[in-house]
Amino acid sequence: MIRAFSAITREIEDVESAVAEITSALDPEKNLLKYSLGIISCFSEFEDTGVLEAICEALPFDCIGATTCLCSTNKETDQLIFCITVLTSDDCFFKTTVIPITNDYRVSINTGISQLLEESKEKPELFLCYFPMINASCDLILKEIDKAAGSIPLFGTVAMDHNLDYSSASTIHNGKTSRNAVVLGSIYGNTKFSFAVVGLERNKVKNQKATITSSKSNTIFRINRKTPLEYFKEIGFTKTELENSLEMIPLIVDRKNGIHPVVIGIYALTPEGHALCRGEVTEGSTFTIGQIMAHDILHPIEKILESFTEKDCLILCYSCMARYYALGVNNTSEADKVKEIAGDSQYLFACSGGEICPLPDEKGKLTNFFHSYSIVFCKLS
Repeated sequence: MIRAFSAITREIEDVESAVAEITSALDPEKNLLKYSLGIISCFSEFEDTGVLEAICEALPFDCIGATTCLCSTNKETDQLIFCITVLTSDDCFFKTTVIPITNDYRVSINTGISQLLEESKEKPELFLCYFPMINASCDLILKEIDKAAGSIPLFGTVAMDHNLDYSSASTIHNGKTSRNAVVLGSIYGNTKFSFAVVGLERNKVKNQKATITSSKSNTIFRINRKTPLEYFKEIGFTKTELENSLEMIPLIVDRKNGIHPVVIGIYALTPEGHALCRGEVTEGSTFTIGQIMAHDILHPIEKILESFTEKDCLILCYSCMARYYALGVNNTSEADKVKEIAGDSQYLFACSGGEICPLPDEKGKLTNFFHSYSIVFCKLS
């Protein structure tokens, strides 16, 4: 069984005060069981001022996580905030690793996962994972980890920040940050967990379905035998929308594999008019184009959270930054809704650059997926 407790600080400049506030709130000597792991979400400036590293150095356990533009825990929600949630247990234990994502990322993933698995005779029950914000398909990285680890459930997020170019979005491992490394935390032993994904409401910008007629990996070459650029123009997207708002064109993709459709984002169009996506796009898949509406965001999560809420559990929630932007001036309202419904449950909410969460196939077997425009939940106990 896993227990969880949390702490926050808004002290972004005074290192000593920040460390004192976190260590006092966590009170490790009193609250820690035999094994522990820290999960961090924080504004990127906590790295710049040295607060992040100092806090991690002061704590007697590994810490993993990612930067974000908004997070919430312990009934506190803010942008300029440092949140840490500690998992602790007598019968579950934790291991962490960092895997650099380079041109040879398949080799580094296989090496890193193999070394991690060799450290224990037991197989992990769950991986908590934190991906860097990179202009490539996170699906490809996810699939390599999945293959190397033997289909262990993966849950987590992609680092993000408050900058338009996400220049300071970083993964976190023991106070050190990286712009190009995956951080994994493996959980072993007697743990219980469940997952949920809330995607887009099925309002459509366009009614018709389209078929991906030519693709490879995360690149779409043809939609209905036209280039993606030709197709999007044909159905009414303007040049300005295609140049400046690609991230707000979510594709609800049905891969015809018996699993709930996955929402995938486009991050660029090539000079040839091909679409580069943040998830794998397979030939023969069909899609519709979703619509992100502020009034659709809050209602669907209430039912999920109400079923997840228990006294002795931790709820991890990662919500796509597109949802944050769609909420406009009320951009904390989703975090506030989680805070309201979580009640006495421990929780950690953070905005995400992409969400990692398993879904059951038609036989109930969990399959790992990378999502966009969604909010994902993991209940741990």
